[in-house]
Amino acid sequence: MRLSLISVGPPYRGGISDLSALIYEELSKEHQVQFINYKRQYPAFLFPGKTEYKIGDLALDFSSERVIDSINPLTWIQAVRQIKDFRSEWVIFRYWNPFFAPLIGYISRKLRKQSIKVAILVDNLVPHEESFVDSWMARRILSRADHVITMSKSVSKDVQTHRPGIKTSTLFHPLYEIYQSTHSKAEARAKLHLPDHPIVLYFGLIRPYKGLDILIKGLGTIKHDFDDYTALILGEAYEDSQKYVDLIKSEGISSYTIFRNEFISDSELPLYFAAADVLVLPYRTATQSGIVGIALQMERPVIATKVGGLGEYIQEGETGYLVEPEDPDALGQAILKFFLEGDQDRMTENIKATKSQYSTYNFCSRMIQDLQNA
Repeated sequence: MRLSLISVGPPYRGGISDLSALIYEELSKEHQVQFINYKRQYPAFLFPGKTEYKIGDLALDFSSERVIDSINPLTWIQAVRQIKDFRSEWVIFRYWNPFFAPLIGYISRKLRKQSIKVAILVDNLVPHEESFVDSWMARRILSRADHVITMSKSVSKDVQTHRPGIKTSTLFHPLYEIYQSTHSKAEARAKLHLPDHPIVLYFGLIRPYKGLDILIKGLGTIKHDFDDYTALILGEAYEDSQKYVDLIKSEGISSYTIFRNEFISDSELPLYFAAADVLVLPYRTATQSGIVGIALQMERPVIATKVGGLGEYIQEGETGYLVEPEDPDALGQAILKFFLEGDQDRMTENIKATKSQYSTYNFCSRMIQDLQNA
């Protein structure tokens, strides 16, 4: 099959970029695949982080055509031309933000006129703080698709709500197979100068919906029962980080907490996951989380809230725990239970036994089968 994949990819940083590269590389083993990348993802004033790009990280030699400027329609026309010249049968768009709806809508409309089919791989159909405009954009995008692919039942439900009856494949979020554990827990802790006692990890961009404040309060509720641990908070804040620093202090857990307010590089990431005992995701809302895909790849249990599709990847009591959102007490008790009952070794073995079902190979095989049958 001849395919074009349109997505952000390396040298851009982030989970969507990394996963798109993995999907491209897997598809290319059996198909003719063209990867059309962005040469400008966002205008500078819309990007709240320090940089969009990887620095000295994995996959910098990734080969793609950096064509699309998100705010320059002339590049959209160029992308249409290149896809037609490639003679694609299907074009697969990654969709994660309504900002990209105009360019995807334009390119899709032009391609379908040329009898080129359009699939949209939806990460998030609507933002976590949905507006009328976002819903309108979602319906418009779905009207341009011949097939929709999602990575959770939660997103598929959103798709069917916005466009009932559209052909939809509900797959799963693949693991981030670019990350490998090359250090034991003791070696990773020594290399990172971390103490050899229980380590709780929060990882990822810090935004209000991700509930870091809930985790901090949850740790505060158990500080008298569990006072020999380190909370590693790693990720760049896309908001004022001082409120978290103040909350850590007011909850009385400053001596237990390391807060590194920056994007963690690919070279450091495996070390931190190897050093940690458990990942905690206290999200208020979610569709699915790529961070879970990293944790399972690195064979680390996950404690998360029962929102969106998170529960589709965590087997309660077997590979982690699920708690109600907005409940610091319940989150704190789940963390306490994890360590008091010595769950890590048992859960790690369960993850090892089941993680292969979430491989990129399985994901791509099912996606191609669904497209061929569409």
